[in-house]
Amino acid sequence: MPLRADVNAELLAWLNPDSLRRLNATWRGRGSGHPDEVIEDVVGRLSPETFDYEALLKHLEAQYLEDAREGHAAAYHGLYAWMAQLVSQILYRRQVERRDSYREGLQYFEGLAHLARANRPLWIFSLNHDVLVECIAALFGIEVRCGFSERRVALPCRNAAGQPIATLSAALLTDAEMASGRLGFFRAGWPGINLLKLHGALDVFTFGDGRDLIRLLPKEETFDAIIDALQIANEGLLDPSLVPSVVGDSLVVTNRIPYLDAQNQPQVLGRTLLASAAQLTDPYPQLMQRRWLEYFRASLAQIDRLVAIGCSLTDDEVNEVVHGWLGENPARVLAIVAPSSPNVAPGGPNVPPFLRPLAAQVELVAASTTIYLERLATR
Repeated sequence: MPLRADVNAELLAWLNPDSLRRLNATWRGRGSGHPDEVIEDVVGRLSPETFDYEALLKHLEAQYLEDAREGHAAAYHGLYAWMAQLVSQILYRRQVERRDSYREGLQYFEGLAHLARANRPLWIFSLNHDVLVECIAALFGIEVRCGFSERRVALPCRNAAGQPIATLSAALLTDAEMASGRLGFFRAGWPGINLLKLHGALDVFTFGDGRDLIRLLPKEETFDAIIDALQIANEGLLDPSLVPSVVGDSLVVTNRIPYLDAQNQPQVLGRTLLASAAQLTDPYPQLMQRRWLEYFRASLAQIDRLVAIGCSLTDDEVNEVVHGWLGENPARVLAIVAPSSPNVAPGGPNVPPFLRPLAAQVELVAASTTIYLERLATR
């Protein structure tokens, strides 16, 4: 999947100060729009030299949650949800439209299968939102668990006349299960991959009242079936006829998919990628993310070696957990694999600033992901 720089470039190809101002004028003509002060705040963050979509989303989130900016909370909330949906659609479109190139490239990730055989189970903590880890595991016959239960939810797909023509299956993870920490991962000694996605995923949605989660399940564990499930959810569930009846404001469908359940009742799936469009008074999305981070912290306690592959190590909350884990035990090791990133200087890899006090426990590997994994596969 694209690196952050790729998404930044695609956004900036059309999103600039002038285009955002024109968009806001269009929104105002439709009865919405945002105060000039808020638009100019965002405009100031669209410089090609400094733009970062994750940093912008974090800023928008902080502004709409901050009591001191309560007067503009709704505007920041709306722009936050809008930006998150743009990023989600970029990632989803690339995942679906580039399936052939991704499929051909999976063979170079055989080292992941080697790791899964050597670690029972292999823990993967991902900040990405794609389903490529699941696709790689399917290619090499490795079972993956993402913490969801064995209970299933059926999502009906309908034709233009509203008649059910297919059913998309999904696994359920309830609010109570998340709160308890009793998640459906492999136990020690079991072969497979435990995959924990900390920043949401293209195949994970909020469900029901928005406090439970579902994860899409393919008809079979193959690359194409996994991508097909994504496409069905994004293009086969949405019922345009529901939009006028369920929309109280534009945020109801931003980051959400309205559909009719088996009882013909209107329901909404919420995308979990980076942001949600929950009501301003509802702090639940932040609570949900905090629970994943705390589970990340608890899961790290089970291991003594962590390998960061293709990770910029610029997420403060994740860095805080990693720093704490490393500092608790001098025998623990963090290996950073990076061919060219903020951690790689002209003279070679450097330890990130937040880890320099623990530099003796950090290994630096100057290699691409595929080369690193290829080395593992040929051992």
